[in-house]
Amino acid sequence: MSRNNEIIRTAKEQQYLKQLGDNIRVIRQKMGYSQEEFAEVAGFSRSYYTEIETGKRNISVLNFIKIIEALKIDPKEIIGFFKSK
Repeated sequence: MSRNNEIIRTAKEQQYLKQLGDNIRVIRQKMGYSQEEFAEVAGFSRSYYTEIETGKRNISVLNFIKIIEALKIDPKEIIGFFKSK
């Protein structure tokens, strides 16, 4: 949904995006990358990548794949927090 080009998300959706971004940030930091360095490695602008880490951006599957390939990790390391019912 959107209102004046603003995307409206449920609290649960916002929580998922925030957790996803937090998990990516922790792994990036463990690997020693700054946001700017990692954004370049993964093929994103720094501002776009910052929105991913802060949970403001709902990334596409293709961009998720870019991130896991650049980090050289299993996707479970990023999305392991998500438990289906």
